[in-house]
Amino acid sequence: MRLSRNELLFVALGAVLGAVVAYAVKAGLVAPNGALPPFAIVLIGLGFVELLVGYAAGRSPGTLVGMPARFLAFVVGVCIVLLGDKFA
Repeated sequence: MRLSRNELLFVALGAVLGAVVAYAVKAGLVAPNGALPPFAIVLIGLGFVELLVGYAAGRSPGTLVGMPARFLAFVVGVCIVLLGDKFA
């Protein structure tokens, strides 16, 4: 399956969001074992961005990105959060 340009941008956004959350965890702004774990912040952030872009484009948010791209963006973001402890 080939990903469209919008889907590739969404996956890249997941990576950037994962790096931001990893930095926040490393800086102590987000508790790694808190009530809202870092992977949930990545998931909520991806959903929020998709809603904003859908609203700005005037399209339904569910039609902008396919489910495989959503899953891939979440996995990439969470992997970067998990690897943030080792490399940051």
